[in-house]
Amino acid sequence: MYASELSSFGARLRALRHAKGLSQVQLARLIGRHQTVIGPYERDEYMPPRAIVEKLAAALQSSPEYLLFGRSPHRPQIPVIGTLGPGGLVSTGRGVHPALSIRSEQLAALAIEDDTMAPVYRPGWVALLAAQESERPEQFLGRDVLAELADGRLLLRRLLPATREDRFDLYAYGGLPLTAVAVVRARPAVGCIERQALAG
Repeated sequence: MYASELSSFGARLRALRHAKGLSQVQLARLIGRHQTVIGPYERDEYMPPRAIVEKLAAALQSSPEYLLFGRSPHRPQIPVIGTLGPGGLVSTGRGVHPALSIRSEQLAALAIEDDTMAPVYRPGWVALLAAQESERPEQFLGRDVLAELADGRLLLRRLLPATREDRFDLYAYGGLPLTAVAVVRARPAVGCIERQALAG
């Protein structure tokens, strides 16, 4: 199939379904929907909700970003080399752990150029954040977050409760804390990687 023929959501959905040898009815069953829904999706008569796009992608071993935007259908994978057990002891070879597929559409990145949050977030590294921010910062208490303050500043800090119920304390690993600040939105940090681990 030519690239121009895959220029729509419906065309990509149809091509993936054919590649898997599935009928429209079979695909509809796999995602728990009525057997007639796949045809209109493939004809681009209307777009399914995001939750259904994710189910379609999983059933077709693809990704939502491929179905929606034509981006690579293969998710980056990281091999699992062992299991961290009691006492911090790592065991390898026992049990098979599948490679981890990275849901890149669920992540955002922040380049680290300062040592305020070292040694966890080092200059030259990249902090990985949840792509979605929340207007309920309290759900991330005790975690590192990208916090948006009421005055518009963005800070990467550990979010802790303050003495005032409607405020938060923001702690830096290598700097002074900010106390009793108004945080309007936050997105949690989910990790940090060296820049050399990134493609490109």
